[in-house]
Amino acid sequence: MIKNENYLTIFHEIKNSITLINSSLQLVAKKHPEVIDFDYWNETISEIGLLKNMVTQLSSSRLGDNLNLTEVDLKSYMRQIMNSAYMLSSDDFHCELFMEEDLPAVMLDQQLLRQAVINLIKNAYEAMQEIGTVKINVTFSDNWLRIAIIDSGGGLDPAMAESVFEPFITSKTGGSGLGLSITQKIIESHQGMLTCDSRPGDGCTFTILLPPMQN
Repeated sequence: MIKNENYLTIFHEIKNSITLINSSLQLVAKKHPEVIDFDYWNETISEIGLLKNMVTQLSSSRLGDNLNLTEVDLKSYMRQIMNSAYMLSSDDFHCELFMEEDLPAVMLDQQLLRQAVINLIKNAYEAMQEIGTVKINVTFSDNWLRIAIIDSGGGLDPAMAESVFEPFITSKTGGSGLGLSITQKIIESHQGMLTCDSRPGDGCTFTILLPPMQN
C-alpha cells in the first residue's frame, strides 16, 4: 500500500506537470490562434481538463490527513445530503431514505464524508442508467453506524468484484477509476470501513460503517 506522504508527492509532481502543459498550450493558442482549428486540438485540451479534474479529486480527499471532526447528528446530516443530491433526481430516478430512530451521534469531517456518500449515490445513479430508485438505509447494529446505498444496476462483473476499490480500475467509459478508492480512504480515515455486496444480475449494496461517538 502506498503511504499518504508518497501519494502527496505523486500528486504534487503530476499537478506541476499538468499546470506547465496547460499554461504552455494557452500560450501557444494566444500566439497562434489558428491552432484551435487544428485536428485533435480540442481533444488535447479536453484530456488536459480530465487530468486536472482527476488530480483535483484526489487532492480534495486529503487522504484522511488533518480531519476537521465535529459532532454530528446523523439523521439531520443525511437529510442535508439528500437535499444536496437533488440534482440527481428526476422523473425516472429517485433516492429513498430510511433512518432508524435514536441513532447515536458520530464524529465526522462533514465535507469529506458528504463527498463519500455523494460518490456512492452517483455510482448508483450511473449503474442504474439514471432510472429507478436507490435505497439509502441508515441503521445502528453491532456497534457500527451503517449507511447502506442499495441500487438495482445489475451488479458488478465478477472479474472486477475483488478489485473494485483499487485505483484506476473502472468499467465506466471515460471513468478515472478513482471514485471508490477515494471514498474508501475517506471512510477509513474516520476509523470506519466500506464494504461492497454485489448481486450479479440485480445490483450492489455499498455500506459505510462508522464508529459511534464514544461517551
